[in-house]
Amino acid sequence: MKKEFIGLVLTTFLLTMSSTYPTHAEAPPMNFVIIQETNLYSEDDGGSNHLGAISPYQNVQLAPNSPFSFYDKIGPEDWLKVQTWLGERWIRDDDKVIYGFFEERKSTLTLLNTVSLFNQPDINTKTNLMLAPQGILSTSTIRYGPKYVINAMSAAGQAGTWYQVDTWLGPKWIVNPALMEDVHAETIDFKLKLMGSETVFLTPYEQDGKGEILESGTVQAIAKWQYAPLPANVITWYKINLPQGERWVRPKNETIEIKSKS
Repeated sequence: MKKEFIGLVLTTFLLTMSSTYPTHAEAPPMNFVIIQETNLYSEDDGGSNHLGAISPYQNVQLAPNSPFSFYDKIGPEDWLKVQTWLGERWIRDDDKVIYGFFEERKSTLTLLNTVSLFNQPDINTKTNLMLAPQGILSTSTIRYGPKYVINAMSAAGQAGTWYQVDTWLGPKWIVNPALMEDVHAETIDFKLKLMGSETVFLTPYEQDGKGEILESGTVQAIAKWQYAPLPANVITWYKINLPQGERWVRPKNETIEIKSKS
């Protein structure tokens, strides 16, 4: 895959996760999220007095015709030329800047797994606090991508979403949680033959020690959910009826879908 194509895919991916999707083939301007107060400079050397600052959390776009590459590793003295209310200005491309898009939007989410809480959308701000599976209120999101790309696989593996959530300690952040709202299962009605023993769960999320062992055999499947977290890596979950109730299984062994003849 050519670098030019990967760059187009990444640029479109990082920006079009906002509420507005472009209808033309040209890639939109590169967008960045300021997550900590960031100074503005007239030159890309930091030698001059800063001309102002951008407070979190805000989106800024790369200035037109500015130098930019996904394929150069970010160094401590790298800079980005962005559009601001003061015109085109320079900011440091450091850990105060995320490549992605910030959006304020309230939504109710259902956690399927236990998640860590962060003070900021930065893995270095992890607290020792956790949220158990439950319903939560999210007030903002940051959909992000990588700062350095080797290939399409690495780009997909470094992309995800931060959610700002209300907690008993005030606003905190969680990253890439398993959410019931992301489960888009299709209704099915056929027998599923499991060729080996499997582990079944109450939700379509694997949790150590929370599953039940199901021996090989034939079960009734009522829903199917497939998604690809990485290219060429399709994950399949089945919702099945068992004597103890409905469960989800992600088969590790071979399966056979036994559909009735119409």
